[in-house]
Amino acid sequence: MSSYFQLLILIPLLVICYQIYAFTSSRKGKDRQNRCQKLGIGYMTIGILGLVWREPLFAFFGIILIMFGFRLLANGLDRLNKTVFIDCYDEEK
Repeated sequence: MSSYFQLLILIPLLVICYQIYAFTSSRKGKDRQNRCQKLGIGYMTIGILGLVWREPLFAFFGIILIMFGFRLLANGLDRLNKTVFIDCYDEEK
């Protein structure tokens, strides 16, 4: 497969993946957690498959999707009620 044809496919695909990433990250509450976790796992899977393909352009695309996946998983693990902070030092206890 020629490099030009690969770029012709991967650049629009990367833009679509970024749009889905931005849309999912803009959700609120429990819906955001669920969507971010599901899409993060999907992006990680597709990114790993891109690395397995062993073409330089697909590997680069895979690394970008893995980074998107890590960000989405981090957003999905974010706490909803941030009233209790476990890293604060309490002298009275």
